[in-house]
Amino acid sequence: MIPFKLRSHLKGDRHIWAILLALSIISIFVVYSSISALAYRKTGGNTEFYLLKHGFFIIFGLFVTFVIHKLDFTQYSGIAHVFLWFTPILILYTLIFGISVGGARRWVSVLGFSFQTSDFVRLVLITNLSAMLARRQHIEYKVSDLWTMIIWCGVTIGLLSISSFSTSVILGITCFLIMWIGRVPSKYLWKMVLVLFGGLTLVLALGLIVKRATGTELGRVQTVIDRTEVFINSDMDGDGLVGGETGSSSDQKDFALIAIAHGGFLGVGPGNSAQKNVLPDAFSDFIFSIIIEEYGILGAMVVMGLYIWLLYRGVKNVDNTHRAFGGLLTIGLTLSIVLQAFAHMFINVGLGPVTGQTLPMISMGGTSALFTSVAIGIVLSVSKNTSPNE
Repeated sequence: MIPFKLRSHLKGDRHIWAILLALSIISIFVVYSSISALAYRKTGGNTEFYLLKHGFFIIFGLFVTFVIHKLDFTQYSGIAHVFLWFTPILILYTLIFGISVGGARRWVSVLGFSFQTSDFVRLVLITNLSAMLARRQHIEYKVSDLWTMIIWCGVTIGLLSISSFSTSVILGITCFLIMWIGRVPSKYLWKMVLVLFGGLTLVLALGLIVKRATGTELGRVQTVIDRTEVFINSDMDGDGLVGGETGSSSDQKDFALIAIAHGGFLGVGPGNSAQKNVLPDAFSDFIFSIIIEEYGILGAMVVMGLYIWLLYRGVKNVDNTHRAFGGLLTIGLTLSIVLQAFAHMFINVGLGPVTGQTLPMISMGGTSALFTSVAIGIVLSVSKNTSPNE
C-alpha cells in the first residue's frame, strides 16, 4: 500500500499554503476567545459548540482550497462567463427577496444553501474581467471591448452598493487595479473611475430621495450616510442630525478603541479580553480589535505582516506566470482579499466609518470563508504553472 504524503499533494506556492495555515491557527484561538458573549446569548455559555462549528468550517475550507487548487484554472473563465449574466438578476433578487440579517438583505438561499451575494459576485466579476483583459494582451484594445468591461463593472458594482456599499467600493478599487495592471489605456482608466464614482454617488442620492419621499430606506444607503456622518462629524444629508436617528456616537467604535488601548504593545493575553463581552460582533466585524487587546500591537503586526506577505506572493506569482489570464486572476483575487483585510483593520482602529467587513480567513463565518477558500484555491492553481520561485 502506497502511503499518502500530504506534502507531495500540496502543489503551488508553498508560501501561500504557510500563510493560509498560520491564519487558520490564529483564527481558532481568536474566535474561541471572542465568542463568549455570543455563546452566552445563544447556548447558555457553550463556547465549545461554536469552537467546533468554526473548526469544522476551517477544515472544510482547507479541503475546498485543496480540491480547487488541483483543478485547471483555465476552465474558470468559461464557467464565470455564464454566471456573469446572472449576477445582476441575483443582486436584484437578493434586494427584494433575500434573507435579512442585521437589517440588510445580503443573503440568499439556494436549495437550502445560504450565502452572501457579494461574495459570489466578487469572484465572478474578477474572473471575467481578468479573462476579458487577457484576451487583449497581445492585440490592440477595441473601444467596444473597453466599454464592455467598464459597463459590466459599473452596473454590477452599482447594484451591489445598495446593500453592501463598502464591499462594492473594495471591489471597484480591485477592478480598477486589475485594469491598470492589464495595461488598459489611461484615458479609459479615468472613464472607469468616473463611471464607478458616478454610479455610487447616484445610489446614495437615490437612497436619500426614496427616504425623503416614502420614509423607507433603500437597502443600506441611509445607514451608510449616517455612519459616514458619525465618522466625519458632519451633517451630509441636511436632516439636521449627525448620524441620523442613532446619533453621533458609535458604541462599536468606542468599545473597539477601548480594546486597543487596553491591549498596549504586548496585550493582556489569550482569553483575557474584557471588551469581547460588550463589543458587538467581536468574533467577526471587530475581531482585529480583540487581537490587539489580547496580543497587543505586536500580535497585530504579525497579522498585518501575513496579509502583506500574501500580497507579495501574489505579485511575485504574476511575474512568473506563463498566462496573462492566470496572472491577472491571481493579482485580482489576492488584492480583493488583502484590501478587505486592511479595510477591516482600518475600521477597527478608527480610520474609517463603521461597516460590516470581516477579516478574511480569521473572522468567524461560513459561506464568506468558503468563497475565500475558493479564491485562495484558484490562486494556488495558477501558481502551479509558474516558474520556480522563492
